[in-house]
Amino acid sequence: VGIIEIMAAEALIRHFYNNWSCTFKEIRMMFERIWSKATAIVTSGVTAALVSTQASAASTDVLKSDDFVGISFWLISMALVASTVFFFLERDRVSAKWKTSLTVSGLVTLVAAVHYFYMRDYWAAFGESPVFFRYIDWVLTVPLMCVEFYLILKVAGAKKSLLWRLIILSVVMLVTGYLGEAVDRDNAWLWGLLSGAAYFVIVYD
Repeated sequence: VGIIEIMAAEALIRHFYNNWSCTFKEIRMMFERIWSKATAIVTSGVTAALVSTQASAASTDVLKSDDFVGISFWLISMALVASTVFFFLERDRVSAKWKTSLTVSGLVTLVAAVHYFYMRDYWAAFGESPVFFRYIDWVLTVPLMCVEFYLILKVAGAKKSLLWRLIILSVVMLVTGYLGEAVDRDNAWLWGLLSGAAYFVIVYD
């Protein structure tokens, strides 16, 4: 009788343990879904606020229908905003190993969208390309893209040393490119050669 009672108690304990385990898993999954939805809503709200703010700021400098450079800035800005929303909304629809790379992709397009809105306004106001601000944008987004490439290649076994190599090479490419375009134009060929060499090493890697 004692053995039967012990076995019954063990079965009861296992029953409660299994039920509570399922309950905790369900609760955790529910909170994860809530968090995903909240993140998507916040992201959409921030992006919408960004678009409306930039549109209001740009209202004083109206683009002309034949200003193809300014129109291209505007189209690229909107495409980047749409991409940002897409990446953040789709983040929770992929497997865990791709989530971070999609987050980084969303950051890249969001940072680029902000800069392109500003560059569109700059072009509309002064009629020239803001070289300095283009390079500020690239200094932020290109290393982030290197991080994204690493996260994708990491699944295939890429090492962290590749990440730092890509980031350093991208900074070299951008700094030398800026020096050749805006600082030392007399030696632009040399800076362009150095920038191009760093680029082709990145492509090779």
